[in-house]
Amino acid sequence: MPAFDDDFAAADALFAEAFGGEVTYVCGKSEIVVIAEAVINDYEIDDGAGVLTIVHSTDFVIAAALLVVDGNTFAPQLGQRIKKTINGTVEVFQVMPIADRPAAEHTDASGTAWLIHTKHIGSE
Repeated sequence: MPAFDDDFAAADALFAEAFGGEVTYVCGKSEIVVIAEAVINDYEIDDGAGVLTIVHSTDFVIAAALLVVDGNTFAPQLGQRIKKTINGTVEVFQVMPIADRPAAEHTDASGTAWLIHTKHIGSE
């Protein structure tokens, strides 16, 4: 890994520690607790006829190395869930693509972290 990538990964880890919080990532029957940064983003979607729709997404940034089940790292997939406690309530977000974007994208060329698009689907 080039030195710049090492520096970026270290800075990303510090940012997550400072501004992130614990979430539970649900992959099948496995639940893993990871540190994630939650960000609300607005995406413009063009329906092809010139009509733009604004979609609000709660996106989570999670270090790729943290998504491990049975010793294997995995990529976020449609339908998986992220649970985050907000004001004492466990809120549930489902991983999903946004328009022509995949459900998850790398935040950098080295793939050190995922930007995971979700929608809020309820609370527990």
